[in-house]
Amino acid sequence: MKLVNVRELRAAIPKLKEALAAEQELVLISNGEPVARILPMQPTAKATSLAEHRARMPMLPVSLESLIREERDRR
Repeated sequence: MKLVNVRELRAAIPKLKEALAAEQELVLISNGEPVARILPMQPTAKATSLAEHRARMPMLPVSLESLIREERDRR
């Protein structure tokens, strides 16, 4: 963990990736008090396309049109 003030962080932005690889955590200090932790991103699952996402969603047993119509009729 390395303490970094705002001015140092602005100067280090081009080398931020390398600093995080070396330190694993940076703590941002403003006016002598810690205000934020900067951590490297964890690997995430591969992003899926919208079509793949929709294919995994369950289908509604009734049409959306009928659901909206019922809701409007209740008002």
